[in-house]
Amino acid sequence: MEPIEVQLHETAKERYLNYAMSVITSRALPDVRDGMKPVQRRILYAMFANLRLTHDAKPRKSAAVVGEVMAKLHPHGDSSIYDAMVRMAQSFSLRYPLVDGHGNFGSIDGDNAAAMRYTEARLTPLASELLTEIRRNTVDFRPNYDSTMDEPIVLPAQVPNLLINGATGIAVGMATNIPPHNIAEVLDGLDILIQNRDAEISELVRTIQGPDFPTGGVLLESQDEIQKIYEEGSGSVTIQANWEIESEAGRRAIIIKSVPYTVNKSTLVEKIASHVIANKLPQIVDVRDESSDEIRVVLELKRGADAEAAMAYLFKHTPLQSRFHINLTCLVPTDNPQVPAPARLNLKEMLTHFLDFRLEVVTRRLQHDLAQLLRRIHILEGFEIVFNDLDAAIRIIRNSDGKADASRGLISYFGIDEEQADAVLETKLYRLAKIEIGAIMTELEEKRAEAARIQALLDDEGARWALIRQELADIRSAYADARRTQVSAEVKVLEYSEEMYIVNESAWVIVTREGWVKRQKSYSDLSAIRVRENDEVRWVMPGRTRETAMFFTSHGRVYTQRIADIISTTGYGDPIQGTFDFEDGERIVGVLTHDNRVVVKSFIEPEQTSLVDEPQEAEEVIQMVAITAKGQSLRFSIEGFLEPSTVKGRRYIRLGDKDGVVNVEMTDGTETVAIASRNGRGLMFPVTDISYFKNAAKGVKAMSLEKTDEILDFTLCRKHLDGLEVETNRGARVWIRATKSKFEPTSRGNKGKVIIHRGHLIRSHRAPVEIRTTEEEEVEVTE
Repeated sequence: MEPIEVQLHETAKERYLNYAMSVITSRALPDVRDGMKPVQRRILYAMFANLRLTHDAKPRKSAAVVGEVMAKLHPHGDSSIYDAMVRMAQSFSLRYPLVDGHGNFGSIDGDNAAAMRYTEARLTPLASELLTEIRRNTVDFRPNYDSTMDEPIVLPAQVPNLLINGATGIAVGMATNIPPHNIAEVLDGLDILIQNRDAEISELVRTIQGPDFPTGGVLLESQDEIQKIYEEGSGSVTIQANWEIESEAGRRAIIIKSVPYTVNKSTLVEKIASHVIANKLPQIVDVRDESSDEIRVVLELKRGADAEAAMAYLFKHTPLQSRFHINLTCLVPTDNPQVPAPARLNLKEMLTHFLDFRLEVVTRRLQHDLAQLLRRIHILEGFEIVFNDLDAAIRIIRNSDGKADASRGLISYFGIDEEQADAVLETKLYRLAKIEIGAIMTELEEKRAEAARIQALLDDEGARWALIRQELADIRSAYADARRTQVSAEVKVLEYSEEMYIVNESAWVIVTREGWVKRQKSYSDLSAIRVRENDEVRWVMPGRTRETAMFFTSHGRVYTQRIADIISTTGYGDPIQGTFDFEDGERIVGVLTHDNRVVVKSFIEPEQTSLVDEPQEAEEVIQMVAITAKGQSLRFSIEGFLEPSTVKGRRYIRLGDKDGVVNVEMTDGTETVAIASRNGRGLMFPVTDISYFKNAAKGVKAMSLEKTDEILDFTLCRKHLDGLEVETNRGARVWIRATKSKFEPTSRGNKGKVIIHRGHLIRSHRAPVEIRTTEEEEVEVTE
């Protein structure tokens, strides 16, 4: 055979589309008519038609079912067939199970089902409602995978299985996630549409109130939100577990009575226990799973603890409150009965498709029943003709030379056809008794009456809809049950505050020069604090675990962390880069804890914008001072930085190109700024000369610098002798202090005075920032 040249991109596109459509139509998406995927449909059909495993039959080994399905209908692995069969037997997966499983079929704790050789199964009564009409020519069949037998394209479902049991699946380029619903509500919704095909979704939602999950729970969405989801065919609902408070013998406990749909109970209990063990949930002292057939998870409360606070935490941090994403995508019939097409539907469209299918099934069923009746009537009419002259019939049969001759004689004498003649000849002699003849004539009358009734139904579509309504009502009375998932319930919104779950205790926040951070309950002396080699303690500040610590960096960003989240250890601690997303070369230049023992508030006088405006009161804020290497400076408030930040932090100053912050300190507005530049100049001026900015800004010039110069460091002088000690490149140390002889405070922005005439400055010498408090909580600052 000669090779054929093809375009690669066209061939790849064609074959991928064929594969995608195969996955969509033959594996992943359910049909809107019977709510089944192919593997589910084949399992039920094999159990009903081949194995006769109806709800009143003796169950058989699951391996026999899997083998039958795999051999004749579903040419895939046995595990996929058995997994699908197991799910149809699980009462926590399907709202109305279709397989009656005997043995271990898994649990809500995530336990796997036993091997198929150990379990048995049969159909449930509801599954029979999907299959009983299949022998009455109600649906089309097609050849199976090897054309040795036929299989139904769709089951003649009498119940809207797609809505009552839901479906989930991932295809190529699309997916579906349909929640289960209450059968009574769905059937009532169908009844509304039968009576009024123009009914709006708003009217349907008053009956079909929302999903009804097999595991119960509470839906937090309002009816308007649920209606919008049903109108658009997609959206999300929030499921919250049912819970109550139980008191016994002076002890109080929270009893969790349900878990959200698809949540593994065992994993959920483990997650709750892990939060309790980690002391993140101080209201709970013990967790026990006392579930049997019903869910009962006991959370024992600490005496006097707030149960609502505990539940607010659990709803936020565990799957006790989960989101279910709804996607009403399914296969809908097309002009080609062999090939359905995928579509996202709204609620009304799903119900309408089912009703159209139901009318088609009922019509075909009636036509089949009528054809069977007419055939029987035709036979009985032959008996009626023959019974009018029975002696002649007997004489013809006795004088004939065989069955064929007798048949020709009866046809010739009575004017009946060959089928009727054969029926007469096959009749046993006892049927010629008067009683039997009477029974046959009675049957004929009944069959004629039934045929007339069916023909009337076929002639009147309204009568057929009335029949469908009655059949749906019968199913409702047989299978309706109470709703499990609460909707439109008055659910109290529990307020979540992170501070409620932190033990409020005092601690010391310790930060080293290289950026290693930790907290300790106490320490005796700075020298006793353990640090890494070639590192040193730079900041030690008190704070409470519910408060926050702020880390100001050289790149103009501040990172805020709750003190409780800082590692508690007497070791080295953790590098700050492991918690926050630092850039290359970014380092800590200032630390502050938001604690009353540390922070000092000062007043900011408001700007007077007009002489006619009423004077405004001064604003009391906690101020920080920052100065950059290129001499820019600003004062700013920490008001916007108090809450924990993301890993990216928040900006407190806008830096120019290749600029960086050298130091950040807190100010009360009374200090004097002492600055030193690397080229050996010093400057002192009142801190109030630096402008105050409410938002991140570039700031104002603190010191005029030559092009080759930059700021080495600065400090705030709080006492007359306070100052900045710097070291020259020759090893000498020089103080920048407020003395009349040399560094008397001047004004911001000038070049300052010469510190050294030769060489340059290489570093500043400042003691660690250690804030110690007395018993009266007075603040003493030592630098």
